[in-house]
Amino acid sequence: TSESEKYACCPLPPYLEDSGCVVEEDDNTGRPLRDVCFHLLKLYSDRHYDLDQLLDPRSITSDPLDCRLSWHLWEVLRALNYTHLSQQSQGVLNTSYAAQLESEGLWEWAVFILLHEPKTQ
Repeated sequence: TSESEKYACCPLPPYLEDSGCVVEEDDNTGRPLRDVCFHLLKLYSDRHYDLDQLLDPRSITSDPLDCRLSWHLWEVLRALNYTHLSQQSQGVLNTSYAAQLESEGLWEWAVFILLHEPKTQ
């Protein structure tokens, strides 16, 4: 192939895999949307890789308000001493997941999630 042609599709999230070699751009940041596995590989190769991209719900699911896996993934990363997610991003992730649980009637679990709120000083 010539240099301008791609020989493989971008690592898109599973819900976009059948759409062809299309680079999905994020409207807010202009960064291309990639699969969570791609972001995990980037984090493995660069310990200071941007966690906001990795924990973006759209890299996992088509529902941008579904924070389940993102929150659990953040908790695993935190246990592995990845601490460079801003307190604001942590707070947004915690409150989004708590709101999602509360809307499903699981308010006890929403309280549990909110207990993980970052310390404010």
